Amino acid sequence: MSASPVLVLDIDGVVSLAHPGSPAPWYATLQADWGFDHEQMAREFFRAEFLDVLRGRLDLYVALHNYFEPMGLAGRLEEFVDYWFEKDVAIDREVLALADGWRKRTGGRCFAATNQEHHRIAYLRDTVGLGRHFDEIVYSAALGVCKPDRVFFTSAQTRMGVTAAQSILFVDDAPVNVDGARMCGWRAMLYRGPESLAKALARWG
Repeated sequence: MSASPVLVLDIDGVVSLAHPGSPAPWYATLQADWGFDHEQMAREFFRAEFLDVLRGRLDLYVALHNYFEPMGLAGRLEEFVDYWFEKDVAIDREVLALADGWRKRTGGRCFAATNQEHHRIAYLRDTVGLGRHFDEIVYSAALGVCKPDRVFFTSAQTRMGVTAAQSILFVDDAPVNVDGARMCGWRAMLYRGPESLAKALARWG
């Protein structure tokens, strides 16, 4: 167990910037490319069965098959996942450089804490290479619970091997997640861009 400084970053909205609500979301050409729009998919998939996928209760491909089969797209599951994952990566290298510099300067550990399912985590960690920048990527499907649930933060803290909650600085772009972390004793800041992170890290550790 460690009480040394720990930096914990969210992925979508902090490390990667193709999330819903960003200037260039991954689904910008979804209608033209696949014949259905993101709002439809959000309503019928992301806010439905996908919630079980995020909590590790259902495999992504099983859930997508259930969604795609009525549209006659069940045979294109792997093609769609490749399309989605490739477009849903817009890594902010400045953020990673700030985190890497902080680790080198302080000797502290750096983790990602994110609501993700198993397949995308493997893609981000191994194919995109995020695994090189974090001691571990802690994610909802592995923990069985999503942010901002209190159990997410308590389980993540145990998994990271941190005894003192106040030794964690958590950075997330969603106010509800920042509030959830603070309720568990973590130090937490609302992400407002690389400049805000740079200022925080200059004082942390």
